[in-house]
Amino acid sequence: MRAPRTYLWKSLSLILSVCLLLSGCGGKGPESSLKVAQQGLLSAGLSADAGYALIGSVQHGGSLWVLGKNERLYNWNHKSGEFSTIRAVAMADDAKLAITAVDADLVVWNVSDGHSLNFWRAPDKVSNIAIGPNDKYALLGMRSNQAVYFDLQKGQSRYEFPHKAEVTSVDISGDNRWAITGSDDQSARLWRLDTGALVHTFSHSNQVKTVALSNDGALAFSAAQREDAVIWDAISGDAKAKLSYRYENFTSARFSADGRRLLLGTFRGDIYLVDAVNGNEIGYWSAKARRIWGPASSGAVLDMAFAANGEVIAITSDGMLERFKL
Repeated sequence: MRAPRTYLWKSLSLILSVCLLLSGCGGKGPESSLKVAQQGLLSAGLSADAGYALIGSVQHGGSLWVLGKNERLYNWNHKSGEFSTIRAVAMADDAKLAITAVDADLVVWNVSDGHSLNFWRAPDKVSNIAIGPNDKYALLGMRSNQAVYFDLQKGQSRYEFPHKAEVTSVDISGDNRWAITGSDDQSARLWRLDTGALVHTFSHSNQVKTVALSNDGALAFSAAQREDAVIWDAISGDAKAKLSYRYENFTSARFSADGRRLLLGTFRGDIYLVDAVNGNEIGYWSAKARRIWGPASSGAVLDMAFAANGEVIAITSDGMLERFKL
C-alpha cells in the first residue's frame, strides 16, 4: 500500500550519530537489532504485518528477509550475476508481491517462491512505489514531475498524476479508493483512483518529502522538509492536526491499521508515535547508529511497521533493522 522512502544521506549524519552514541540523547533505544546490509541501504520497505523486509543495499543489490527467522530468504537482482542498484522498493500489504526498481526498470516478484512475475518499463525513472491492496496496480512516483497509476499485469499506465517538480513520496489507501502524492513543488495532492481526478491539494512551505494515507482513506499525512507536518481530513481537505515538529526531516510515515495512530520516522533516526486524531505524541524511540562516522553512520528511518506482538519495527539507512517496545 505505502511507499517506502529513499534519500541521499549527508555529512550531517556524523554529528547526529555522535550525539546518539556519546551523549545519550534521543528516545528509548531498540530491544534488539539485526544487520541486513554491510554498507547501508539505498531503499527499504516492510510488509504491513512486519513479517518481511525488502531492501536495496549499497553494495549487494536487493534481498528479501523473513523477520520471524531473522534471515535472508532471496537475493533479487535485475540481471543475473550482477548486483543491481535498487533505489525504490515496495511490498504488497498481503506480502504476496514485491517490486524493485532500477531507474525506469521494474521487476514484480512472487514472494512465495522468489521468482520474477513480470519485467516492465516505467515512463521515467522511479523514485518511490506503493502497491495497491488488490496487487493489480502500483503507484509510481517519478522524477519527471508526475506519478502514474501503473497496471502490473499489462505493464502500462492507467492514470497520470501531474506535479510541477519531482514526486518524492506516494501512498494508496487500504480501500483502494485514494492515492496521495508528495512533491518538491511544495504540495501534496489527493487523487481518486476510480477516475484519476484531483480531489485536494495540500500546500506546504517547503518541499514535501513524506506522505501517507490511512487504510479507510479518511486521513492523510504530509510533511515538508524541516517545516510543517500536517494530518488532514481527506474528505473535507481541512487540516485536522498540525504537528509540533517544525524542524524535523520526516523520511517515513505509516498509519496503524485502524487509523488511530501514526508512526513517523526521521532523518536522524528518531521514531515518533502520535495520536492521529489530535496529533499528540504518545511514543518516542531512537534508532542506534552502527558507527560514529563512515558509510554506515547515517541512520535515517526508511520504513516502519506495527508488529503483531506489540513491537514497532524500523529499518534504517545504515543497514539495521530494529525492534522497539510499544
